[in-house]
Amino acid sequence: MTSYTINWILLLLLSALWGGAFTLNKYALEVYSPETLVSARLLIGSVILILCVLLITKKLQIRLSDWRYYLFMSLVGIVAPFLLISYGQIGIDSSLAGILMSTMPISTLLLSHIFLKDEFLTKQKLFGFLIAFTGVIILIMPGKTSLQNSLIDGLQSELMVISGAVLYSFAAIFGKRFKITDPLNASTGTILYSAIIMMIYMLFQSESLPEKMGDINHIIAVLILGIFCTAIATIIYFQILQTSGATFISIMNYLIPVWAIIFGVIFFAEQVTSNYIIGLIVIILGIQLSQTNQKQGRTTL
Repeated sequence: MTSYTINWILLLLLSALWGGAFTLNKYALEVYSPETLVSARLLIGSVILILCVLLITKKLQIRLSDWRYYLFMSLVGIVAPFLLISYGQIGIDSSLAGILMSTMPISTLLLSHIFLKDEFLTKQKLFGFLIAFTGVIILIMPGKTSLQNSLIDGLQSELMVISGAVLYSFAAIFGKRFKITDPLNASTGTILYSAIIMMIYMLFQSESLPEKMGDINHIIAVLILGIFCTAIATIIYFQILQTSGATFISIMNYLIPVWAIIFGVIFFAEQVTSNYIIGLIVIILGIQLSQTNQKQGRTTL
């Protein structure tokens, strides 16, 4: 199995984890503030990652001299987008939040062309990404009336989610350009720095502390967010980022709405309509086109 195939499998897994995170986030926000939720999942994630590093490598390789890298990746790639998306999800549905994340591949494509020497903006890649984005639009067409209402009523929330997506793009570019260590230690250092930042922030935000713990289901949702959607997902993220690049990893944001629909069918018995099938086919065709002949000669725009 080639590394390219392995990265595609990891990308599908990562998009599933982060696609499910929107649903879990929305549920947990019924009880917890965005600051509490982000702090909890980062604290849980950092503990899990540190244990993984100690069990696998026996040594935590997070150098203080790399603090600029970790600070940027933590603030721009984790803390700020986590908070923006969590606040945004208070005012909009989790499915719409997932759909808005599909703006990330376009911004990543443009930024990669500017800042990365090995990821050029080609006509074929741009065309493929636009086709995939069209597929996302097809996915949401039956609910266009409710979607239009949401777009009008929750503009501020939507801008928060889109801002989070753009910050993810900047972090992906930075992480690809300035690789400093292996994926496990890079993810551990980034999440640990993020947790420390949020703990310091929470010390000065006593009003953000939860008034109640929530029931067992809310606690389980936070645990899943911390263990799977933060710790494990971040390891996969850095593995893909360091081996395939920022543009490739941004494709997952076209897959997140698909997973949102799948989870809706499995857990909430939502009905599958024809546009779901058509939209999924268009998304797959667009992604396939954008990734064809990646190792061959390119014609840049």
